[in-house]
Formats: sequence, C-alpha cells, structure tokens
Amino acid sequence: MTTRSASPTGPAAPRPPDTPDVSALLGDWVNTDQGSSKGPLRLTVRWHEKGLFVRAFGTGGPQPRDWGEVSAVVYTAPGTPSVAWSFSAIYTFGPLRTVLCAYHKAGILVATTSSIFSDDSDDSEGVDHWARSFFHRAEGRA
Repeated sequence: MTTRSASPTGPAAPRPPDTPDVSALLGDWVNTDQGSSKGPLRLTVRWHEKGLFVRAFGTGGPQPRDWGEVSAVVYTAPGTPSVAWSFSAIYTFGPLRTVLCAYHKAGILVATTSSIFSDDSDDSEGVDHWARSFFHRAEGRA
C-alpha cells in the first residue's frame, strides 16, 4: 500500500510506506527578512516519486535569482522516525558551494546556509559565509 503526503501546494504525491511524513516541510516559504543579502529569499519544497526537492531563490535584480531545484536529504527527529522535521540540500555555483539546511518548528522554517568558495577560485570577492533565516508560509498558496 502506498501512503500519501499532504501538500499545501497541490495534490498529494505518492510516497513509499517506509518514508517519513514530509507534509510539514512542503510548500512555498518566504524569508521574513526580504532585505537579506545572504541566503535565499524564497523556498519551494515539494515531494515527488524520487524524493524531496527544494527550489531556492536568492537575491538578484530585478527579480530574485533562481538557484534551481535540487534533491534534498530528509531527517527525522529523535523518537519520531515517521515524521520528517528537517532537510539539507547542496547548491553548486561554479566555485561556490552552498549547503542549505532547514528545520520546521512551530509553523516556521528555520534555515541556515553555509557558502564556501573553492580554493582555486579566481573570485577576489569570494568570502565564505554563514547565514540564518526564518521563513513563513507564502500567503494565498496554502
């Protein structure tokens, strides 16, 4: 029997029986600090038959820069192996590698990004950085 996870962004997608419930993570998420210059401004988290996927949008002009959609690793909280509460995803932009980690708590998504430039980067402005952001569900998309 295949179970289904509820999705606030559309019809539920099938999920294997041994996969944790990811429904709390799914949806469109908006950074509470839209003036942030570090980390994503918006996240879309979705499930399909190949697993959890995250699309991030960061700063850019005139529209937010689409980081693309990548697969994510799902984590469960200790003692609750049937419910996913966090994920991690890796984005690579040439010499820059950004690791996005996020967890769901009390209706918000708390995310951190660790951005690291490769040692062979010619980018003189390439400074490694870490940022934490708070996301709420996008209104009108639930």
